[in-house]
Amino acid sequence: DKMNKPLVRPTVSLVNNMAGKRVPLIAGDAHKCTQMIYNLVTNACKFTEKGSVSISARHLPDQQRLEIDVADTGRGISEEGQKLIFEPFQQE
Repeated sequence: DKMNKPLVRPTVSLVNNMAGKRVPLIAGDAHKCTQMIYNLVTNACKFTEKGSVSISARHLPDQQRLEIDVADTGRGISEEGQKLIFEPFQQE
């Protein structure tokens, strides 16, 4: 992280469910897509004290969509925080 601490704690497993799988290239802003995935993964790692952070993706050709999942065993977001999460400049 920015403070030179390991991002993933020794008690957390980072699981890549995409190893060996292929997904198609998609049109989009590469910088913003990278930033979004980076933010999801780093937040999952930051708030998971033990357990796992898993990353997976699947192609939904009928919907012309690539679905990316970042799942963790962290504490989660409070009910109040969930109401605000997509508002600009919000942080719990």
